[in-house]
Amino acid sequence: MAEIPLYYVRFLKPPPEEYVIGQHFTIVWAVESDLGDRAYWESLPIICCLQGCPQLGLRVLDVKKKKQTITTTNPLSRDITVTYDPYQGGGTVTRLVIEQLPGKPLPLGAKENIQFGMFLAPSARSSTTGHSVWQNAYISSSSIWVIPIWSAPIHTTVAKQRHFDTLSGDQAERVLRVNEKRIVRIREDTVQSIARHVWDCGLSMCQFLKEHKNELNFKVLIELGNQRERERERENR
Repeated sequence: MAEIPLYYVRFLKPPPEEYVIGQHFTIVWAVESDLGDRAYWESLPIICCLQGCPQLGLRVLDVKKKKQTITTTNPLSRDITVTYDPYQGGGTVTRLVIEQLPGKPLPLGAKENIQFGMFLAPSARSSTTGHSVWQNAYISSSSIWVIPIWSAPIHTTVAKQRHFDTLSGDQAERVLRVNEKRIVRIREDTVQSIARHVWDCGLSMCQFLKEHKNELNFKVLIELGNQRERERERENR
């Protein structure tokens, strides 16, 4: 399992962290190797989903560049499928909206915390068995592990007025499983920084936790990074 290469779904422009239900927002994303030096070379179907409030769903918006108009003919759902395009320079651009699903509406002023996730669609998986450490990671038809990504928590509000200019977040999360009852969430920067590569350390840390789980009594562990990498970052400033 360790010999199979890892590729990561990565936000180049993440979802907003503060959001009014009904606002339009844009994400820019890619599927790349851990250091971002190699893009995944084939088209991939990717599932976008919401975790949290069951009354909220996602819709993909169609943008007509010539007329600069936005249409919303796509269905509203908890899970939607988008396509990764390796030939789209600068990342795949997807415009979305979060709306209330049919049924009992949320009252005005209601606040809900949700997370937006992206992972490999079932149709592109070569096996139904997921990775033992990375949650919701699966092997693609090209025998590559595709590691999913989650947004930072999105704080949503139900309001009458919708301000259509949203401010993108600057962080995302990876989720690692220690055992059936415990998971580790690793927050990463989406900008170029040493912190962007923290998930590599997280994978080693999670493996360490699995091997020594019966010996550890700590509830919190902090990975401090590599001293040589920190010195290199200071030199580049």
